[in-house]
Amino acid sequence: MSIYGVGASHSPMAGYETRKTQKPARFQDSPNQMNNTVQTTQMASGTFELHISNETDGESIGAICGSDHSMTVYKPKDFNPANPVYKVKVWDQDGNVTERMVDISKVDPKNSDYIDMFAYSSHLSASGEYPSALSNFTSGASNQHGPDSRSYDDLFKNTDWISALRDAMQTQYDAHNIEGYWQYKRFLDFLEK
Repeated sequence: MSIYGVGASHSPMAGYETRKTQKPARFQDSPNQMNNTVQTTQMASGTFELHISNETDGESIGAICGSDHSMTVYKPKDFNPANPVYKVKVWDQDGNVTERMVDISKVDPKNSDYIDMFAYSSHLSASGEYPSALSNFTSGASNQHGPDSRSYDDLFKNTDWISALRDAMQTQYDAHNIEGYWQYKRFLDFLEK
């Protein structure tokens, strides 16, 4: 079962940092502070924590759990809409986290990894540029691996997402799901403009 939110960005040239995270408090009592929330999700391969907004990283605009990982896209406190850069954190099944700053202007849908494209789609949805971008991307990307079968290692492999969306479009067409076909077609047209 995948869980995702809206809006994010990515930067393929960003640095990475891997470390073990401490579990944040489930909720804070103060209404003036952003909640530190962690949602536990049960997957066939184990239990994963979906990290949501927190005071340190910022507001979550997209989050997802996979077969052996979870990922969250954060809008940092110093976010500049004129130059959107987001913080992405990916947790492996052992709780190790990889952090990346993703600059939306550097995302190439024809050659980027899942992390960058997830952040970019999250950004498009959160900003209102393309409200269904995150949903279209995650469902189109699952066409490659099937739901929940994308592994942690798959997140770091560059992919031509334009071709992946074309494949998803064709799958919908072959299944006579014309609405699904048009959802992917509209998103593909947006990405190619």
